[in-house]
Amino acid sequence: MAFDPGAHKCLDRGVRDWLLENTGLELGRLEQVHTARRSGAGGGIGEPCSALSIGFLGLVPPQQRTSVTQGTWRRCLDFMPWEDRRRRGGLTGHERVGQLLLDRLQSSTLVGEHALERQSRRVRTAFGLDSTAWEETSTLERCDLVHKLGPHLSEPNSVAYVDGLAGETLTSVRMVPDHLQILAAALGRLRARLRVRPIAVDLVPPVFTLLDLQRSAEAILGPSLHKQNFRRYVEGAGVIEATGTMRQQTGGRPAQLFRFRREGVSERRLAVRRHAATGTLQRA
Repeated sequence: MAFDPGAHKCLDRGVRDWLLENTGLELGRLEQVHTARRSGAGGGIGEPCSALSIGFLGLVPPQQRTSVTQGTWRRCLDFMPWEDRRRRGGLTGHERVGQLLLDRLQSSTLVGEHALERQSRRVRTAFGLDSTAWEETSTLERCDLVHKLGPHLSEPNSVAYVDGLAGETLTSVRMVPDHLQILAAALGRLRARLRVRPIAVDLVPPVFTLLDLQRSAEAILGPSLHKQNFRRYVEGAGVIEATGTMRQQTGGRPAQLFRFRREGVSERRLAVRRHAATGTLQRA
């Protein structure tokens, strides 16, 4: 990104202008989520140089998602399938990748006994294995483990994680490690924000069904949410209201449409939390 101190009062403004110019998208909420130093060659022979890599999380209003002029949208879970805890037969994404990392540690001849125990404990904790509680915001920790211990296969564009129990293959789209860290940091921040702030307002169209809202929450948090518990939780939070209209659905009953009560959103927090054991929702 080109930052011009003469034209931009802050990095935030530079990011917004660059994105608008290159993609046609105008961001809503924007915040810095990741900063790292990258070392490289300097301008002259033998001159060291460091570059500062800064990552931002920006939310795009739903009505703009079809107006991108360059590039295509990709699901962030395509790059980090281990963050997807929705079960689709066999094991979930985090279980498959976590177990694969443990298997690789056990088969490694380069790891000492104490290091093996320490790294195995780290994997189990990060991936919520063996009854360990899953922490959805530990995205950078899991990203670091996958980068250090994960498979490095010959495919140029993807990495395969094979679930031996289910006979399935989970594919991760390759990404430059620095960019993957930024994506992991952004997802972790978004999950943390979803706990304490009504960012769901920015994730669905002005008029939506409860299933639309639930799917948005699931896409961020990772696990499947209990449909009836989610419905009771959201309606009880007092932040939505029925529009009095319905959406006709193919092969099913019409779905009731809702909108956010702006005064309700300002009065109360829509904090989505999932109890690890039961899949129920808790209000902060």
